[in-house]
Formats: sequence, C-alpha cells, structure tokens
Amino acid sequence: MEIIMQKIFAIIRQDPVLLVSGILAALSMLLVPPDAAYLSYIDFRVLALLFSLMCVMNGFQEIGLFEKTAVWILRRTRNTRQLSAVLIFLCFFFSMVITNDVALITFVPFTVLILNLTGKKGLLIYVIVLQTIAANLGSMLTPIGNPQNLYLYSLSGMSFPAFIRTMLPYTLLSFLLLLLALFLKKKEPVSAEALTSVPFRGRTFCALPFPVPSVSGLRPALPVLAPDPGLYAGRAASVQPQPA
Repeated sequence: MEIIMQKIFAIIRQDPVLLVSGILAALSMLLVPPDAAYLSYIDFRVLALLFSLMCVMNGFQEIGLFEKTAVWILRRTRNTRQLSAVLIFLCFFFSMVITNDVALITFVPFTVLILNLTGKKGLLIYVIVLQTIAANLGSMLTPIGNPQNLYLYSLSGMSFPAFIRTMLPYTLLSFLLLLLALFLKKKEPVSAEALTSVPFRGRTFCALPFPVPSVSGLRPALPVLAPDPGLYAGRAASVQPQPA
C-alpha cells in the first residue's frame, strides 16, 4: 500500500496540471450531474481528424522532411539576422500545416544544434522565444494549425477559404511584427562552413494503405507513413538511421 501511495504522489508531483484538471472536472459534475448526454459532449470527428493529422505529421517528422528543408534554406544564410529569420519563420510557416506543437518540437532542438554549431549561443533565448511566438501566431491561419482551430472550424461550418480570409489580416500583421523584432539584434557574420556541416538524420519509410479522413473533403485521404518492414529484418537494435 505504501509503495502504491508513493507512486501516486510521484505522478502528482510530475503532472500537477493533470491533477488540478481532474479535480475541476469532478467538481463540474456537481453542477451538471452525469448522464447519457455526457457522450454527446465529445466531438469524436474532431478527435479523429486531429489523430490522423498527428499520424501523418509524425511520419514526415520521422523521415526528416522538415529538418532537410530547414538545412537547405539555412545553407543560404550569411549573417545572424538571416539565420534568425529562417529559424523563426520556419516555425511560423510550418505551424500552418503541421500544427504549432509539432513545429516547436521539430525546430527548437534543431535551433539549439544550429546555434551551437555556428558559435551563436547568445541568440538562443532570443530566437527560441520568437519561435514560440511565431508558431502560435502562424498556426492561427489554417484550420489544421492547432487543435483549437480545428474544433472551431468544425463547429462553425465555415468553408476552408472563408476561414483563411478571416484569419489572414491578423496573420499578416503578426508576420510584420516578427520582421520588426528581427532588428532588435545586431547583425553579425555567420560561418558558411559551420552551416554546411549541419547533420541530417532521416529514416526510410513506406506508405501503408491506411486512409486518413479528409477535413470536410478539403484534401484527399492521405496514407499513414509507417517504418519500412525491411528495416526491421534481424534485431531491432541493429537498425540505424540512414545518413542523407
């Protein structure tokens, strides 16, 4: 019993937000007593779309598509302002299609690597803070930019173009403000040799015939990317990411 209680307290310490959310959810049942209508509160369609989107984006992330694109762009930069702009706007634009969370999970570690390689560790806080802002601002443009947008898009019944038109002015304003923020730091040269040595790690994947539900018919069903079975011949421990 003591061991069980220790595990429970350990979970609570690790995730206090989950505990508070659970308590508030339980208290809300006092206002609205549980009944069969509770099942109708869950929007399974939105959850299915969000799950499918995450599956596809994780496949792209695992094969290194986003990193490879970032490396290709970065090798064309020559100073810290250009470097910062690329790292920040990668989050801004990619968040529109891969969600803000995935954009940050992908590009923040990548940013740490790049700034360490170029000897610009002093820019870490500045760039990562702007990346976080950029990912959240860029993601508001599209229905698939973040889970909240997907829910509102589904609930409102708006068409895809109408949603884009509604959010476009705010997105353009955000873009201009991020551009202005780039001038807060002095421009310094960046070593081209350091950028050409950026490592790229990807994996070979193949497409399974598993259809992903489309968002209200706006895009065709996409295949879920899954590891190529050939990679797992023999022991799993022998599998190594393929170099670029």
